[in-house]
Amino acid sequence: MNIFAVHSFGFFNLWLLMALYALPILLTIILCKHVFQPTSSRFSSSRNSREYNLFIASKIIMLIYFLYSIVVPVRLDTSFAITGLVVYIIGFLFYSAAWITIATSGGGRVISKGPFQFSRHPVYVSSAVLFIGAGVISKSYIFLGLSILVGITHMYNALAEERICLEIYGDEYRRYISSTPRWLGRPAPKAK
Repeated sequence: MNIFAVHSFGFFNLWLLMALYALPILLTIILCKHVFQPTSSRFSSSRNSREYNLFIASKIIMLIYFLYSIVVPVRLDTSFAITGLVVYIIGFLFYSAAWITIATSGGGRVISKGPFQFSRHPVYVSSAVLFIGAGVISKSYIFLGLSILVGITHMYNALAEERICLEIYGDEYRRYISSTPRWLGRPAPKAK
């Protein structure tokens, strides 16, 4: 690991992994935009000013992260970098499963199947995992630091979304909270 990555423009740079990251959400938006319609305006308007500012800051940090990935080559020449790739792949698989679950949910209700059984925020958790994997692949403390920062801002955005989900879904979301870990874990046993 170095403070800065070796920079170069090229095809096999980290931007490929970032484009792969964007693919599930883009496909969901394009092919299944109806799942967002029941709640999208409520999510936009229900954030308080602090939550909104954090949301915007997280998107700016993510944009910097994505732009920086354009000049960071992927070199899988060490076991450390290969470990980063494995971490990225695990995060990406969980992330993709979460988006497939969202796309097939129909929208407008609490999603509690698939990865949403094990985490109330599988998109954010898996994003943090795959960003950290990309940070390790980069062999750069700066890129790894940005990866961790993006993951942390995602976690704070998740807290705001929980508050908004409580407003939208009420008791249904409270039951979901009581049976599903916030970040990752085993679901609580179903009451008989």
